[in-house]
Amino acid sequence: MYCTQCGAKAAPDHKFCAGCGARLDGAAVSAAPMAFAAPESSVPAPAPAVPLEDWRETTNYRVVLSHPEVKDLIASASKASKAGMSADEFLKLAAPVLGLAGAETAATKLIAEYAPGFYAKMGVKVGKETRNGYATGFGRTLAAILCSLASRSQTVVAIHEAADGCVVEADVPSSLTTSKGKLTLTLERKPEGTLVSSAVVFPGQSSDWGRSKRVLEELHQDVLNYRTLQP
Repeated sequence: MYCTQCGAKAAPDHKFCAGCGARLDGAAVSAAPMAFAAPESSVPAPAPAVPLEDWRETTNYRVVLSHPEVKDLIASASKASKAGMSADEFLKLAAPVLGLAGAETAATKLIAEYAPGFYAKMGVKVGKETRNGYATGFGRTLAAILCSLASRSQTVVAIHEAADGCVVEADVPSSLTTSKGKLTLTLERKPEGTLVSSAVVFPGQSSDWGRSKRVLEELHQDVLNYRTLQP
């Protein structure tokens, strides 16, 4: 028998508890409750899910490039490629006409391939620079730029870390008026949003018939458009 007040064991013939002095009688005596330990589980509890870093505001370009949402945006943009005809494509299509005109297609192709490089070594080039500010987070701006490049078949060749931002380098495909160009974009996070410094160069050419200006204007408009499509 056990005392219902303190739980001490009591002999059946005792009227008072030796531990607390409480009266012991038939109505006041009961069996002590039994405690059961919870069984240990052999399966470890799942680790809490680690949330993905917010790609819209980060300055880590790797987070932006690897995020599934950004990959989907770039894939959709690449399907709407607006690339024009390259110089090689033009020469291929124009071969019959050039032949009738007495032009040597092979010689023309050699000029198209090697003349820009020759003049580039002499320091001949044409290009344009511009700066645009966007009231948009760094990650959103970078994603919009990547969508623009994908939609115009401007291939990213390198991305470097920079002070509070990054530098994106891309190839601009050749066209009827220019050989292949180089596009360099420097992104910097600012309190108001993101500052983008853009420069495009077509080496080996003294004139690009306004293409440098068009490339940068199209890029700016694309950033304005694609940043509004982001979730």
